[in-house]
Amino acid sequence: MGRITPLDIINKDFSMVRKGYEPDEVAGFLDEVRDSLEETLKDRKKLEDQLRDKEAEIERMRASEGQIKDTLVLAKKLSEDLENNARREADLVLGEARLEAQRIISSSHDEHREMLQEVHRLKGLRARLVAEIKAVLDTHGSLLSQVDDSASA
Repeated sequence: MGRITPLDIINKDFSMVRKGYEPDEVAGFLDEVRDSLEETLKDRKKLEDQLRDKEAEIERMRASEGQIKDTLVLAKKLSEDLENNARREADLVLGEARLEAQRIISSSHDEHREMLQEVHRLKGLRARLVAEIKAVLDTHGSLLSQVDDSASA
């Protein structure tokens, strides 16, 4: 015989013997046993349902834990990628700044050289103009001396 159910208790018939138990007491006791068994089975069913719910919740939590771990790994990788990209970009900006600084320095040297050449050219022009003015003044002085000599004669 397998597991006894409350229905088995209700349907159980006992044979009558002359010196047996009081049938009403047996029937009352069987009703109590049946009620107790029904309550125990309901409690067991409730506990099984709770257990199933808890196991499902644990499984969801495990899945969430895996997702959280995956998310953390991804966040770490993204953080490292962002840091690497920022470093590369900083290096690129620094390199461009150095090239621009070198270009400005080179341009300044070129302008300085051109200004020095212009200063030399202007000095030469000044010297030539001074020489020409001296020549004109000498010529005018000679002419004035000749005019004075002619006027005194």
